[in-house]
Amino acid sequence: MPDLVVNVRPATHNDFAAVAALLSDFAAQHNRWQPSLFRPTVSGFTEAIFQTWLVEPDALHLVAETGGEVVGYASAFRGAGHASDFTYPRRNVYVGIIGVAADRRRAGVGRALFRSIETWAEEYGAEHIGLNVNTQNERAKAFYAALSYQPTSEFWSKTLRQIKRMN
Repeated sequence: MPDLVVNVRPATHNDFAAVAALLSDFAAQHNRWQPSLFRPTVSGFTEAIFQTWLVEPDALHLVAETGGEVVGYASAFRGAGHASDFTYPRRNVYVGIIGVAADRRRAGVGRALFRSIETWAEEYGAEHIGLNVNTQNERAKAFYAALSYQPTSEFWSKTLRQIKRMN
């Protein structure tokens, strides 16, 4: 798919429905990979909760639009401190979620969102941007590598018990 003309802007309360749909798609995709860890749908995400996200002072919530339609969402968070007890203190930015509508992937939406996150991080004086990626998400890993991100650690987990999740 050729690159689209993408406008990235701060998310607003009016974007709730579009963001909720993107988050639901994100949840469903991750549930297919690891159903014991991820719910198949977003549970408890309301307009009021979204509004609280939008006013967090060290958070960035962006939407990407093309043709007036929201087709992408990203969140990032600023932090100061150290990543662990053996690394030096640094200002950092953590990318929480990036979601692009299935029919708009590979068209420049994700790159546009990341350009905005990286600009925000640079303005903050961040030395490091980090994110987590599901080990089974090969498409995301290739995307991040193309943007010069590289794996620096692995997060391992163990499911101790299965619980019946309410959808």
